[in-house]
Amino acid sequence: MSIPNNWPAPLLRPGDVAEVFGVTTSTVNVWVREGRLSPVVVTPGGHRRFLPDDVHTLMAAIHHQDGGGQA
Repeated sequence: MSIPNNWPAPLLRPGDVAEVFGVTTSTVNVWVREGRLSPVVVTPGGHRRFLPDDVHTLMAAIHHQDGGGQA
């Protein structure tokens, strides 16, 4: 699947997601395997890309789950 030129938001790489949460990319991969975060696209080379809105949704869920604490 190719990414259209008019894609509405920049896509995030696993390293970007890890940086936002202050975790490793291994943790991001665990979240994908657990179904907590789903890539919007996987490149032909197998690289996952995520929508910022999906990352924000996960952040809010973790924030709520931790009683307002950090991820």
